[in-house]
Formats: sequence, structure tokens, C-alpha cells
Amino acid sequence: MVQKDKALEIPEVDCEPSPSPVSGEACEEAPVPVEESDIGVELTGHRKFICGVVEGFYGRPWTMEQRKELFRRQQKWGLSTYLYAPKDDCKHRMFWRELYSVEEADQLMTLIGAAKEYGTEFIYAISPGLDITFSNQKEVAALKRKLDQVSHFGCKSFALLFDDIEHNMCPADKEVFSSFAHAQVSITNEIYQYLGEPETFLFCPTEYCGTFCYPNVSQSPYLHTVGEKLLLGIEVLWTGPKVVSKDISVESIEEVSKIIRRAPVIWDNIHANDYDQKRLFLGPYKGRSTELIPRLKGVLTNPNCEFESNFVAIHTLATWYKSNMNGVRKDVVMTDGEDSTVSIQIKLENEGSDEELETDMLYSPQLALKLALTEWLEDFVQPHQYNSRQVSQSGAQSTAIDVSSMAAPSLCSSTTDTTVFQQPIMSKSSTALAEVEKKDSDEEPMEMVVEKLDEPEAEADPEEKQVDKENDQLKQDLFVHGLNETSLFTAEPLTLEDLSLLAELFYLPYEHGPKAMQMLKEFNWLRANSSVVSVNCKRKETEKVVEWQLRAEKFEEMCSSVIQMFTRLSNSANRTILYDLYSYIWDIKSIISMIKSFVQWLGCRSQSSAQFLREDQEPWAFRGGLAGEFQRLLPIDGANDLFFQPPPSMPTSKIYSIRPYFPKDETAIYQICKEMYSEGMEDVPVSDDSDLIGDRLVGGLLTLSSDYGFVLEDDEGICGYALGTVDVQPFVNTCKLNWIPFMQEKYLKPDCEKDLTEAEKMMLSFHEEEEGLPDSFLSNFPSLIKVDIHAKVTDPSVAKSMMGCLLSSLKANGSLGAFCQVRETDKRMLDFYSKLGCFEVAKMEGFPKDVLIMGRSL
Repeated sequence: MVQKDKALEIPEVDCEPSPSPVSGEACEEAPVPVEESDIGVELTGHRKFICGVVEGFYGRPWTMEQRKELFRRQQKWGLSTYLYAPKDDCKHRMFWRELYSVEEADQLMTLIGAAKEYGTEFIYAISPGLDITFSNQKEVAALKRKLDQVSHFGCKSFALLFDDIEHNMCPADKEVFSSFAHAQVSITNEIYQYLGEPETFLFCPTEYCGTFCYPNVSQSPYLHTVGEKLLLGIEVLWTGPKVVSKDISVESIEEVSKIIRRAPVIWDNIHANDYDQKRLFLGPYKGRSTELIPRLKGVLTNPNCEFESNFVAIHTLATWYKSNMNGVRKDVVMTDGEDSTVSIQIKLENEGSDEELETDMLYSPQLALKLALTEWLEDFVQPHQYNSRQVSQSGAQSTAIDVSSMAAPSLCSSTTDTTVFQQPIMSKSSTALAEVEKKDSDEEPMEMVVEKLDEPEAEADPEEKQVDKENDQLKQDLFVHGLNETSLFTAEPLTLEDLSLLAELFYLPYEHGPKAMQMLKEFNWLRANSSVVSVNCKRKETEKVVEWQLRAEKFEEMCSSVIQMFTRLSNSANRTILYDLYSYIWDIKSIISMIKSFVQWLGCRSQSSAQFLREDQEPWAFRGGLAGEFQRLLPIDGANDLFFQPPPSMPTSKIYSIRPYFPKDETAIYQICKEMYSEGMEDVPVSDDSDLIGDRLVGGLLTLSSDYGFVLEDDEGICGYALGTVDVQPFVNTCKLNWIPFMQEKYLKPDCEKDLTEAEKMMLSFHEEEEGLPDSFLSNFPSLIKVDIHAKVTDPSVAKSMMGCLLSSLKANGSLGAFCQVRETDKRMLDFYSKLGCFEVAKMEGFPKDVLIMGRSL
């Protein structure tokens, strides 16, 4: 654990400090030496172009090892800049006045040294805007002292950020400055001159995008003041027309450049995902013409919070920049050696795609994406886990995360290695992206979402020691298996097609990839035309039925490809990448599995009266990305608890499937009923060959209401069921006529004069008149449901998926609510249904005795 040390005192010296050498934490790959004078300089003609990555998101900052890996990749791909600005590093933003402790200082010096070794310009950003008093000289002195400290670490480039703060001044500042812009410009100019006018000094205005400018960009008094008063050696950060800009046009950049009197540096949020915990962006750098490059001072991408998910975002930015870095068309080399050189041949590959044709003849996003994915695929087969102990920054407590449960058992060894790594865990800032005022009715992608949730931290065992993994041993740890899974010796390797599908499922904020759009289009069509295959369609048109079935089959194949991708990726050797992607691929796999099951039900069981919501919203404007869009297309779109399916703590490739019930499944379902009913009992109430328990619990539903039945399967067979009837009143009447008489004949009425066994009580129930539930209750909860899974199923998400399929089928055919009946003594089922969103309904006159009624509104 990190101890909070006293702040490092800075000696007052005039000589230029030399940074501490990089410690043994340096990356294994030897960096290429770079002359200090050339660091960060990318020349376009005779001018410097800032291009690289900004770590500027809300959420857990990257680890030191991840940052060093970033520097290595940037050097390899021709990018030159790293802007340190994690919003949840409390000493960057919330507690900006506090100096770094000795231990924190050592971390930063090591990081700055690593950046220089890899030829990356390290820009340190500080964000004092939350509470600084601009007119207070003590505040200005505190800011200077903090930057003096960082300067002594070896940092020579800085940024002053005033983003995401209230647009007003305190009374003391109002007496000194004529406007908020004057106050910011004044302190920025003073700090810039105090630091000796460094070659790179960035300023982020409060009005940092078009929608934040009042009344607009060209008439903004704030921007005009920045342009007139900010010293010309200071660069201005700009995100484009919006916080997350779909497109940044040449015209918009020329407009803002004229107002601020300099070319801006783009802080690009096109791949940022800190505003929605369900979205990830793996699409290419897009919507920015290469004609922008001569009109900009630089581009810094602020990518996904999950470090390993940013391969495509950073790689395609490098491709975009190099395609016109000198204003001429050229091939782009993105790899190290001559043997592995890949040249981009500039041409369009949009044939057969729903995606817009690109008009930029120097850069094709589709080709850039393919190039990035091809190189990324090589990383997936390299066994790797971060295993160096990361010390937290900013005085916050760090937590050691034991990933022993995630480490794979060696396929060639009986021993299991334990790897422990630490994430820097910062104190969470009370401010978030959502605090920014919106001045435009046009929807940003984050305007439809909630703030990205904090991830729970795991407590470390203080006695636990670091166990280093050797590369040779890592290469043996090829796969991680879930509980009760067998070793996947014949697991199929991840393919380029898998990665392409992954990228298209998690594409960009304002658009899904072509395959994802095709899946949405097909599912919409299948829903809208399901009446042609409904069970009560009187005049079926053969051609339309065949068309529906063929398109449904094609759609199911697309769903299967998503599930296959999930399985292969879960078996990939590089666990580091998997950990960053796993919650997202788990989420999309879960919803796609549910959608696939629902389409299967539509094709054989739906009624022609099936109803769906009809709303016309752009798919990218809905919370949760593609998974959220599919959720919205299901009849139970508002049942968020059923769609919230957290991934298991240990990545697993175990796959369950849900499909409609068929008569051949009856025996397996009866066996589950018997085993689960008898669980925990010393004596099984019936003989092994008896159908009594199955007949009593589910027989009527299987026989008379099979249209609303689903089964859960794994590789060993059926392991769960979800059954129901859309309207229990006619179902009960039908049972009395067509089911109960057969049961009375099959099971003779026992002698009630003696004490009855459990089996005899069940038999007696077929001979007793069952009380009907009151109409006042059934008007709100007309549908009866029964759901259960075998004890061997340890994944809690599959029960939610089954319930989702069942309730979707019921609601599609008009149900307003569903209920289940549970014995008061059956604690397992009471807990089971409670976790599926059912609540205990208050006792009403007419309710049966010794039975609890649990309901759920639809």
C-alpha cells in the first residue's frame, strides 16, 4: 500500500534541472535513442505539428506500464505527443494546489524519462478552474510552485485547462477583471512567461467547442478576448463543433482560427467513452479531412478509458496524419522492419457497404481500419499480462488487484502462477462530464446517457507478495477456463473477420459499423413482418413465409458469428487485451443471444397481434450503443434489470443458448423439475421413473401453452426452462377440460383420512378444485410464468436472459404483467424470482393459502 509522504520541497535554483534516469520499470523492448532537442517535433514544411494522445477522460487513469506501452506504440507509428490530463488524478484537478509527494514525484520523473526515451513529448496539464481565484496572488503563486515542481521533474511542455467548469467569476475576480475570459487569459499569459515561454504551451478555453460558444463561434465575446489577448506562443485546444464531433470541417476550423487568431490544436473526443459505461469505440479515425492538417497546429485524441481498446483509435490517427503530413499523397509505413512493411494503397473499398463513400482521396477510414486490425490481431496471440506493481499517484490509496483467479492454468503444467498488478486509484472528482452546460438542442452522444460508473475496487491481502511472471511461462498460459470447463485444446484462433466484426459492433459515437447496421435492419424487418409466420395467420402466403424464414436464418447466422467471436476472443492468449474488452463483448453477446432466441420464437410461436414500439430515432442517439439499441427493439425495452448482466469475475468461454421449447424437450424439463424440487431433501418424494413432480409443476403449461416456452441449453443438454401462458383464465378453463381429467385418471385420489406424503399431496391437488385469483389482480397480471435452471448453471445472467425472452413473448402478444406462485417454504425459488425482478404481491381476498404470489409489470 502507498504511504502518504510529505510533499517534495523544491529548492529555489535558477539552473535547469536534469530529470531522474528511468528506473528498472522501463519497458522490455529497448527504446530508440532520440536527441532531446528533437523530442515532439514533427515537421510539416518548417512547422511543428503536435500529434498524439491525451489522457484526459473521466475515470480510472492508466497505469504507468500502460503509459510506457503507449510511448512505445507512438514511436513505432510516428506519433510524437502525450498530454497528461486524467480528470480523476486529484492533484491534476480537484487538489491542484497540492504538491506531489516524494513517491509520486519519482513516478512522474520515471514517466517523463520514459517518454523522452521513446521520442514522445510529455505535456503536463493542470486544471485549476474548479475553484481558483484569479485575482488572488497566493493562488497564482501556488500554481507557479506546482508547475515549478513538475518542471524540476524534467517536464518542459505544459497545458493550462479551464474546461468543464462554471462560466462565472467570484466577486473578488469581478472587481479586477472585466470578464471571465480576461481572467483566464491573464493568468495563462503570466504562467507562460513565468515558465520561460516554453515551445509547447496549451490553453483549453471554457468555450472549447462550437455548441459552448455564446451566442455562436463568430460572435462569442469569450473567444474574441482569447484571440486578442492570449499571447501568440500559446496554442488553443478545440474539440470541434461539439464536445464529441461527428465531423470537423475545413470551414469550421477556418472560422474558429480567424476568431482565436491562430490554428487550433484539436482535442478529439471521437473515441472517448467516459460518458457511457456500455459503449466502446473501435472504429477508425473518421470525419476529419486530411485537408485539415495544414490548417491545424495539431491533433490529440482522447480515447477510450480502457487502454488496450485504443489500438485502432491511435493507429488510424497515425495513418490519417501520415497520409498528408507534408501535404502530398504518399504510402504510409506503419511497422518496424522491411519484412513486415505494409503500404497503404489509397483507394476506396466501399463497394457492397452501407457506409458513406469517403471523398478524401488521401485517406480511407476503411483501409486504415483494416490495416490497424491486421496488426492488432498479432497482439492477440502473444501471451501477456501486466505484472509490474504500479504505485498510485496523487496521494490516493492504491489497491492491489489479485488476478490469480484470472490467470490461466498452464496447458503443459500442473502448477498455476499468480500475478498481482496494481492500478493507480485516484480519489474521484465530484465533477463529471455531465456537469458541462449544454447550449444546443442537438444531441451529443453523452446527452442520452448516464455518467460512467466507478468500478468497484478489490481489497488486497496485505500479506500477498508480488510474483513475477516470466515470458516463457506466460507463453504456456494460453487460455483461461470458466468454472467446470474443460481445457480447450482445440480452441479456434481469433481471425481478422472476428476483429472486423468486433469493430463494427463497437464502431463510433454516431454510427454503427455496416454489419451492425445490417443486423439492426434485419431485426426490424423480421419484427415488422412477423405476422406472415404467426401461428394464427389465416391466409399464409407461401412466398412471404419463405422470405421471412430465409431472412431469419440469415439473421441467426449473423448472431451466431457474434457468439463465435466472443468465444474465440475469450480464448485468446493475450489476457491483458481481453480484460479491457471482456465486459463489452459479454454485454453484446448476452443481448444478441436474447435477440436470436426471440427471433426463433417469432418464427414459430408468435401471434399476428404482436405489437412493437414504433419510434424513429437515430440508432446512435440511444443509451448503451448497439446493445442498447437492440434492447430498445425488444417489447420489454424498459426492463433494465434483465439487461444488466455483469460479466463473471473470471473470463469464461462457456456458452449457453436459449431456444423455443419443442415436445421432445419434455423429458429433460421433467428431470430438471424433479432434481430441483428434491434438492436438499433427504428422501426424494417420488420414484425415479415417476412424472408426478413434472406433471404437477409444468405439465399443463407444456401441453396447453407450449407457444410460450423456452429452454436453456449448454454443451451437455437442457439445463433450464422458462414457461408461461399469456392469459391464465382461459388457460385454467382449458386445463379443467383437457388436462386435469387425464391427471385424475393417472393419479388416483389418495385417502385423506391418513397423513399424506409429499407425493400424495401432489396427487390430491389434481382432485381438488383450485381457487381462481381475483379479477382485480388478473387485470394487471394476466400471465402465469414458471422459470427455473439447474443447480449446475453458475452463470446468473442466463436466468435473466430466459426471463427476458419469456416476458418479451408475453408482452408482444398483449400482456400487461406476469405472476408466479411460490410455496412459502421454498426459499430458493423466492430468492430466484426476486433476483429476476418479481415482487411479492400483497395478500388479497381469493389468494391461495400457503402460497406466495410474486408479480412483475410489463
